[in-house]
Amino acid sequence: MSFAVLALGVSGAGVLSLGLTALAVALLPLPPVGRAVVALVGVVMTVVAMGVVSTRITDRAIRAEYGDEPAVEVGVDSGVHPGEPSEPAEGDGEHPRADGLR
Repeated sequence: MSFAVLALGVSGAGVLSLGLTALAVALLPLPPVGRAVVALVGVVMTVVAMGVVSTRITDRAIRAEYGDEPAVEVGVDSGVHPGEPSEPAEGDGEHPRADGLR
């Protein structure tokens, strides 16, 4: 999957949602305050729709690239627990050597 697929999907969801919002504002017999509320809800729903499409396309691309779901999502304990610090990386806490090597 490419970035173009992601961009087309997200922009398509946004255009569709904003179009439905415009129709609702134009066709519903509401006072001005009601139309403003419908427009605001439509904009919020547009952002949500675009986020959902982005997440679904990104997840599909990750699965296509790396295979099945990550181990954490499948339920396999990989030894990594959210919120716990990771092991120090190589070179952490060491003073740099004079020759620039580690």
